[in-house]
Amino acid sequence: MLERFYRKSEVWFAVAFIIVYVAGNSFMLQLSRNAGILMVYTIPFNILLLGILFLFMRRNNLFQYYCLNAPKCKSSAVLYYIPMVLIASVNLWMGFRFKMDAFHSAVYFTAMILTGIAEELLFRGLLFRAMAKDSMKSAVILTSILFGMGHIVNLFNGNSDNVLATICQLFYAAAVGFLFAAVLLTSESIIPCMITHSVLNALGTFSNEVALDEIQIPVAIALCVISGVSAWIIFRSNKHSMAR
Repeated sequence: MLERFYRKSEVWFAVAFIIVYVAGNSFMLQLSRNAGILMVYTIPFNILLLGILFLFMRRNNLFQYYCLNAPKCKSSAVLYYIPMVLIASVNLWMGFRFKMDAFHSAVYFTAMILTGIAEELLFRGLLFRAMAKDSMKSAVILTSILFGMGHIVNLFNGNSDNVLATICQLFYAAAVGFLFAAVLLTSESIIPCMITHSVLNALGTFSNEVALDEIQIPVAIALCVISGVSAWIIFRSNKHSMAR
């Protein structure tokens, strides 16, 4: 069934899984709140979703197609990962703070790791490759914008009640998505994007949110500048990436 759907339209296959991911996580998030353990039910849901996708890719020999392999770029390209490290550490820019006990922190940390992996596989994997068949430039631009816009769901599923913070997130998530696309094309690997995204999310477990909220606009601007300039440099240095 999945194979038939995939062969019929890779784009709609990707969109369908993104919808399932967003709706499923929103529902599981509410169940987790009701249980009093934040994100606890999103863990089995995302493990199941990732399991289905990985099994599907294995059956159809799609791991290389979706760049689920070690980076293939030159060793000098390690410089491209410097902005990735900066972005991954953003939640610790204003200090380290324990907001939950050890058990709840472990649950949240694990859930955020899985969230990063799932979102990269969906946006920089399924959706990006499907769109890239028609136009690489369109794939880079559209998946980055859609990735940013997708975060607006946080206002509706109760994951955020801060409108300004969510608006800031829409912009810097799109910029970060642009950088991730550049790294993906240059390294021919989605792994660096998965690692950066997962670490960025997971370190939110220990962020000093009060201090970060006070400078959320400057932080959002910093992330946009770091991501945008870095992506531009990477694409300028590897023009063949966009031509493929």
